[in-house]
Amino acid sequence: MTEEVPGPLIWSLPEPPGRPTTNLSRAGILRAGMAIADAEGARALTMRRVAQAVGASTPMSLYRYVGSKDGLVDLMIDAVYGEVPLSAGPDSASTAQWRDALEHLALNTWDVIRRHLWFGELVHTRPPLGPNALRYFDFRFAMLEPLGLSADDLSLLTGAVDGHLFGAALQAAEEQRMRTRVGLATDDQLARAAKPLVEPLLEEGRYPAFTRWFHSRTGSGPADPVVWTLRCLLDGITARMGLDEPGGR
Repeated sequence: MTEEVPGPLIWSLPEPPGRPTTNLSRAGILRAGMAIADAEGARALTMRRVAQAVGASTPMSLYRYVGSKDGLVDLMIDAVYGEVPLSAGPDSASTAQWRDALEHLALNTWDVIRRHLWFGELVHTRPPLGPNALRYFDFRFAMLEPLGLSADDLSLLTGAVDGHLFGAALQAAEEQRMRTRVGLATDDQLARAAKPLVEPLLEEGRYPAFTRWFHSRTGSGPADPVVWTLRCLLDGITARMGLDEPGGR
């Protein structure tokens, strides 16, 4: 049994010159791929769909520009990283302000990911070695270097934040797919559809704690639970790694 040899990354493949008989370009193929994934999710992304969107005669004609579907996914992932503004926010050079700076970057990242929920599904399917991704990682590590943490601890810290954001995107993408499939666009529509399924189960009295919770909900809470949870996560990391700021938060 032979192992599949990975092909070269898209970054090592120069874009071929245009042809007078076609308007195809790597940038145009990238835009089409992102538009399909934004509208319909990662599962809708096929080379055939992209070829139709850019007016290519066959899916194979795209490979001259992106190498393979993996090459297109590489470009899409890197494009998302490139949309994140790398502004330091608070004084990230100060050890005491690391948490505000990291939170600022994470919130900017979440704002971008919410526009591209497919990112959570695809980001771990390919090595993030594009120029925008590496620039993002370099910016973040430079921000956190004053803490004096080991490389392994920095990996744990940044990985925890990434895992939260990517997991939230994956959850949101799955919910969006479900809502589209069953035609329930709003929370009220979803609640009304679920009510006749849930209430008979509650009347049986077999799940008293769940029943009390279900009937006690008010709908109040943070405007964005992902942001609220991020701050809880950073609170825990601060305490666990002994990174408490002078005077507390």
